Amino acid sequence: MRIVMDNAGDIPRDLVQKYNIHIVPVNIHFGTEEYLSGVNLSHAEFYAKTKTVGAHNFPKTSQPNPYQFRELYESILAEGEEEILTVVISEKLSKTYDSAAQAAKELEGRGRFFLHDSQSGSAGQGFQALEAARMAQAGAKAEDIMRRLEQMRQEQVIYLMIDNLEYAVKGGRVSSLQSAVASLLNIKPIMKLADGLIVPASKVRTKKKALGELLNSVKSRIGDRSVKLAVVHANAPAEAQDLLNSATGMFNASESWFVDLTLPVAINLGPGALGVIAIPDA
Repeated sequence: MRIVMDNAGDIPRDLVQKYNIHIVPVNIHFGTEEYLSGVNLSHAEFYAKTKTVGAHNFPKTSQPNPYQFRELYESILAEGEEEILTVVISEKLSKTYDSAAQAAKELEGRGRFFLHDSQSGSAGQGFQALEAARMAQAGAKAEDIMRRLEQMRQEQVIYLMIDNLEYAVKGGRVSSLQSAVASLLNIKPIMKLADGLIVPASKVRTKKKALGELLNSVKSRIGDRSVKLAVVHANAPAEAQDLLNSATGMFNASESWFVDLTLPVAINLGPGALGVIAIPDA
Protein backbone atom coordinates (compact mmCIF):
# COMPACT_ATOMS: atom_id res chain seq x y z
CA MET A 1 0.00 0.00 0.00
CA ARG A 2 1.16 3.54 -0.80
CA ILE A 3 0.08 6.59 1.22
CA VAL A 4 -0.89 9.92 -0.39
CA MET A 5 -1.62 13.22 1.37
CA ASP A 6 -2.45 16.71 0.11
CA ASN A 7 -0.07 19.29 1.50
CA ALA A 8 -2.57 20.99 3.76
CA GLY A 9 -1.08 18.46 6.18
CA ASP A 10 2.24 18.76 8.00
CA ILE A 11 4.90 16.07 8.43
CA PRO A 12 8.65 16.67 8.86
CA ARG A 13 10.38 16.13 5.53
CA ASP A 14 12.66 13.36 6.80
CA LEU A 15 9.61 11.30 7.83
CA VAL A 16 7.93 11.90 4.48
CA GLN A 17 11.00 10.48 2.78
CA LYS A 18 11.48 7.62 5.25
CA TYR A 19 7.95 6.31 4.78
CA ASN A 20 7.66 7.20 1.09
CA ILE A 21 4.56 9.37 1.57
CA HIS A 22 3.41 11.12 -1.61
CA ILE A 23 2.33 14.76 -1.34
CA VAL A 24 -0.15 16.44 -3.69
CA PRO A 25 0.46 20.22 -3.69
CA VAL A 26 -2.27 22.78 -2.96
CA ASN A 27 -2.57 25.70 -5.38
CA ILE A 28 -1.54 29.14 -4.05
CA HIS A 29 -2.70 32.34 -5.76
CA PHE A 30 -1.28 35.86 -5.38
CA GLY A 31 -3.68 37.73 -7.64
CA THR A 32 -2.98 36.40 -11.14
CA GLU A 33 0.20 34.61 -10.03
CA GLU A 34 -0.26 30.89 -9.39
CA TYR A 35 2.05 28.52 -7.53
CA LEU A 36 2.14 24.94 -6.28
CA SER A 37 2.77 24.91 -2.54
CA GLY A 38 6.08 23.23 -1.76
CA VAL A 39 6.95 22.82 -5.45
CA ASN A 40 7.66 26.27 -6.89
CA LEU A 41 6.87 28.31 -3.77
CA SER A 42 8.90 27.74 -0.62
CA HIS A 43 8.07 28.97 2.87
CA ALA A 44 10.80 31.62 2.63
CA GLU A 45 9.48 32.86 -0.73
CA PHE A 46 5.91 32.91 0.55
CA TYR A 47 6.70 35.01 3.63
CA ALA A 48 8.83 37.37 1.54
CA LYS A 49 5.89 37.91 -0.82
CA THR A 50 3.44 38.53 2.04
CA LYS A 51 5.38 41.67 2.99
CA THR A 52 4.25 43.41 -0.19
CA VAL A 53 0.71 42.09 -0.77
CA GLY A 54 -2.34 44.32 -1.05
CA ALA A 55 -6.06 43.82 -1.57
CA HIS A 56 -5.49 42.99 -5.25
CA ASN A 57 -3.11 40.09 -4.65
CA PHE A 58 -3.76 38.86 -1.11
CA PRO A 59 -2.89 35.14 -1.07
CA LYS A 60 -5.62 32.55 -1.55
CA THR A 61 -5.71 28.80 -2.00
CA SER A 62 -7.56 26.32 -4.18
CA GLN A 63 -7.68 22.56 -3.77
CA PRO A 64 -5.73 20.15 -6.01
CA ASN A 65 -7.83 19.21 -9.00
CA PRO A 66 -8.75 15.62 -9.96
CA TYR A 67 -6.06 15.57 -12.66
CA GLN A 68 -3.34 16.22 -10.07
CA PHE A 69 -4.48 13.21 -8.06
CA ARG A 70 -5.00 11.02 -11.11
CA GLU A 71 -1.52 11.80 -12.43
CA LEU A 72 0.03 10.74 -9.12
CA TYR A 73 -2.18 7.65 -8.79
CA GLU A 74 -1.22 6.51 -12.29
CA SER A 75 2.49 6.87 -11.53
CA ILE A 76 2.10 4.78 -8.35
CA LEU A 77 0.13 2.09 -10.17
CA ALA A 78 2.78 2.02 -12.91
CA GLU A 79 5.30 0.99 -10.26
CA GLY A 80 3.25 -2.13 -9.54
CA GLU A 81 1.49 -0.89 -6.40
CA GLU A 82 -2.12 -2.09 -6.15
CA GLU A 83 -3.43 -0.21 -3.08
CA ILE A 84 -3.44 3.55 -2.47
CA LEU A 85 -4.73 5.25 0.67
CA THR A 86 -5.21 9.02 0.53
CA VAL A 87 -5.50 11.18 3.66
CA VAL A 88 -7.04 14.59 2.94
CA ILE A 89 -7.78 17.83 4.74
CA SER A 90 -11.21 18.12 6.36
CA GLU A 91 -14.06 18.04 3.86
CA LYS A 92 -15.55 21.00 5.76
CA LEU A 93 -12.49 23.12 4.97
CA SER A 94 -11.80 22.15 1.37
CA LYS A 95 -13.14 20.24 -1.65
CA THR A 96 -9.93 18.21 -1.86
CA TYR A 97 -11.84 15.04 -0.89
CA ASP A 98 -14.01 15.40 -3.98
CA SER A 99 -10.98 15.76 -6.27
CA ALA A 100 -9.33 12.64 -4.86
CA ALA A 101 -12.59 10.68 -5.05
CA GLN A 102 -13.14 11.64 -8.69
CA ALA A 103 -9.61 10.61 -9.63
CA ALA A 104 -10.06 7.25 -7.90
CA LYS A 105 -13.36 6.68 -9.70
CA GLU A 106 -11.75 7.37 -13.07
CA LEU A 107 -9.17 4.66 -12.31
CA GLU A 108 -11.66 2.17 -10.93
CA GLY A 109 -10.60 -1.40 -11.64
CA ARG A 110 -6.91 -0.58 -11.91
CA GLY A 111 -6.28 -0.74 -8.17
CA ARG A 112 -7.86 -0.50 -4.71
CA PHE A 113 -8.36 3.07 -3.53
CA PHE A 114 -9.06 4.14 0.04
CA LEU A 115 -9.93 7.72 0.96
CA HIS A 116 -9.84 9.11 4.50
CA ASP A 117 -11.15 12.50 5.59
CA SER A 118 -8.81 13.52 8.42
CA GLN A 119 -11.32 16.15 9.63
CA SER A 120 -8.30 18.36 10.26
CA GLY A 121 -5.21 19.78 8.59
CA SER A 122 -1.63 20.56 9.55
CA ALA A 123 -0.07 18.00 11.91
CA GLY A 124 -3.46 16.47 12.76
CA GLN A 125 -3.75 15.33 9.17
CA GLY A 126 -0.02 14.63 9.05
CA PHE A 127 -0.02 12.29 12.03
CA GLN A 128 -2.85 10.30 10.46
CA ALA A 129 -0.99 9.91 7.16
CA LEU A 130 2.19 9.00 9.03
CA GLU A 131 0.37 6.37 11.09
CA ALA A 132 -1.08 4.88 7.92
CA ALA A 133 2.35 4.70 6.32
CA ARG A 134 3.90 3.07 9.38
CA MET A 135 1.12 0.50 9.62
CA ALA A 136 1.30 -0.25 5.90
CA GLN A 137 5.05 -0.73 6.13
CA ALA A 138 4.47 -3.16 9.02
CA GLY A 139 2.09 -5.18 6.84
CA ALA A 140 -1.25 -4.11 8.32
CA LYS A 141 -4.40 -4.68 6.26
CA ALA A 142 -6.16 -1.68 4.73
CA GLU A 143 -9.26 -2.20 6.87
CA ASP A 144 -7.19 -2.16 10.07
CA ILE A 145 -5.42 1.01 8.99
CA MET A 146 -8.71 2.74 8.23
CA ARG A 147 -10.08 1.70 11.62
CA ARG A 148 -7.06 3.22 13.40
CA LEU A 149 -7.34 6.45 11.37
CA GLU A 150 -10.99 6.79 12.37
CA GLN A 151 -9.94 6.50 16.03
CA MET A 152 -7.23 9.15 15.59
CA ARG A 153 -9.70 11.45 13.84
CA GLN A 154 -12.11 11.23 16.75
CA GLU A 155 -9.48 11.79 19.46
CA GLN A 156 -7.23 14.48 17.91
CA VAL A 157 -6.92 17.74 19.84
CA ILE A 158 -5.83 20.94 18.04
CA TYR A 159 -5.53 24.46 19.46
CA LEU A 160 -4.07 27.42 17.56
CA MET A 161 -3.18 31.02 18.43
CA ILE A 162 -3.61 33.78 15.85
CA ASP A 163 -1.03 36.55 15.97
CA ASN A 164 -1.65 38.41 12.69
CA LEU A 165 -5.35 39.29 12.59
CA GLU A 166 -5.29 40.63 9.03
CA TYR A 167 -4.99 37.11 7.61
CA ALA A 168 -7.59 35.68 9.95
CA VAL A 169 -10.08 38.37 8.91
CA LYS A 170 -9.54 37.87 5.18
CA GLY A 171 -9.62 34.12 5.67
CA GLY A 172 -12.95 34.39 7.50
CA ARG A 173 -11.67 33.10 10.86
CA VAL A 174 -12.19 36.41 12.71
CA SER A 175 -14.59 39.29 11.91
CA SER A 176 -13.20 42.76 11.14
CA LEU A 177 -14.91 44.17 14.24
CA GLN A 178 -13.40 41.50 16.47
CA SER A 179 -10.04 42.18 14.88
CA ALA A 180 -10.21 45.91 15.59
CA VAL A 181 -11.13 45.34 19.23
CA ALA A 182 -8.53 42.61 19.67
CA SER A 183 -5.78 44.78 18.21
CA LEU A 184 -6.58 47.66 20.54
CA LEU A 185 -6.58 45.42 23.59
CA ASN A 186 -3.64 43.21 22.51
CA ILE A 187 -5.92 40.16 22.54
CA LYS A 188 -4.78 36.93 20.91
CA PRO A 189 -7.64 34.76 19.60
CA ILE A 190 -7.40 31.04 20.37
CA MET A 191 -8.94 28.68 17.84
CA LYS A 192 -9.68 24.96 18.13
CA LEU A 193 -10.62 22.06 15.91
CA ALA A 194 -14.24 20.98 16.37
CA ASP A 195 -16.05 18.55 14.06
CA GLY A 196 -13.66 19.22 11.20
CA LEU A 197 -13.84 23.01 11.48
CA ILE A 198 -11.51 25.63 12.99
CA VAL A 199 -13.69 27.63 15.39
CA PRO A 200 -13.08 30.25 18.10
CA ALA A 201 -12.22 28.86 21.53
CA SER A 202 -11.25 31.88 23.64
CA LYS A 203 -9.52 35.27 23.63
CA VAL A 204 -6.48 35.96 25.81
CA ARG A 205 -4.55 39.15 26.46
CA THR A 206 -0.84 39.01 25.55
CA LYS A 207 0.97 36.33 23.61
CA LYS A 208 2.60 34.85 26.73
CA LYS A 209 -0.79 34.13 28.32
CA ALA A 210 -2.15 32.86 25.02
CA LEU A 211 0.62 30.28 24.70
CA GLY A 212 -0.10 29.10 28.24
CA GLU A 213 -3.76 28.81 27.29
CA LEU A 214 -2.84 26.64 24.30
CA LEU A 215 -0.98 24.18 26.49
CA ASN A 216 -3.59 24.13 29.24
CA SER A 217 -6.45 23.64 26.79
CA VAL A 218 -4.78 20.62 25.21
CA LYS A 219 -3.75 19.21 28.59
CA SER A 220 -7.31 19.47 29.92
CA ARG A 221 -8.50 17.17 27.14
CA ILE A 222 -5.52 14.81 26.93
CA GLY A 223 -4.55 14.41 30.58
CA ASP A 224 -1.72 11.93 31.19
CA ARG A 225 -2.41 9.73 28.17
CA SER A 226 0.51 8.84 25.92
CA VAL A 227 0.31 11.07 22.83
CA LYS A 228 1.86 12.02 19.55
CA LEU A 229 2.67 15.72 19.98
CA ALA A 230 3.43 18.51 17.52
CA VAL A 231 3.92 22.25 17.72
CA VAL A 232 3.24 24.13 14.48
CA HIS A 233 4.22 27.70 13.63
CA ALA A 234 3.94 30.26 10.85
CA ASN A 235 7.45 31.68 10.43
CA ALA A 236 8.14 31.71 14.19
CA PRO A 237 10.66 28.87 14.74
CA ALA A 238 12.24 30.21 17.95
CA GLU A 239 8.86 30.61 19.65
CA ALA A 240 7.82 27.17 18.39
CA GLN A 241 10.92 25.57 19.89
CA ASP A 242 10.23 27.24 23.23
CA LEU A 243 6.60 26.10 23.09
CA LEU A 244 7.66 22.54 22.27
CA ASN A 245 10.09 22.57 25.20
CA SER A 246 7.25 23.58 27.50
CA ALA A 247 4.88 21.05 25.96
CA THR A 248 7.22 18.08 26.34
CA GLY A 249 7.46 18.90 30.04
CA MET A 250 3.66 18.78 30.40
CA PHE A 251 2.70 15.85 28.20
CA ASN A 252 3.47 12.14 28.10
CA ALA A 253 4.71 12.28 24.51
CA SER A 254 5.81 9.14 22.69
CA GLU A 255 6.80 11.31 19.73
CA SER A 256 7.21 15.06 19.40
CA TRP A 257 8.36 17.57 16.80
CA PHE A 258 7.71 21.08 15.53
CA VAL A 259 7.21 22.15 11.95
CA ASP A 260 6.56 25.30 9.92
CA LEU A 261 2.84 25.42 9.12
CA THR A 262 2.02 24.30 5.62
CA LEU A 263 1.29 27.33 3.42
CA PRO A 264 -2.42 26.58 2.80
CA VAL A 265 -3.01 26.74 6.56
CA ALA A 266 -0.64 29.66 7.20
CA ILE A 267 -2.58 31.76 4.68
CA ASN A 268 -5.70 31.50 6.83
CA LEU A 269 -3.98 32.00 10.19
CA GLY A 270 -1.28 34.50 9.26
CA PRO A 271 2.41 34.91 10.12
CA GLY A 272 3.24 34.37 13.78
CA ALA A 273 0.51 31.77 14.38
CA LEU A 274 1.38 28.95 16.76
CA GLY A 275 -0.42 25.73 17.57
CA VAL A 276 -0.32 22.58 19.70
CA ILE A 277 -1.60 19.29 18.31
CA ALA A 278 -1.91 16.02 20.23
CA ILE A 279 -3.35 12.63 19.30
CA PRO A 280 -3.51 9.80 21.84
CA ASP A 281 -1.56 6.66 21.04
CA ALA A 282 -3.52 3.49 20.34
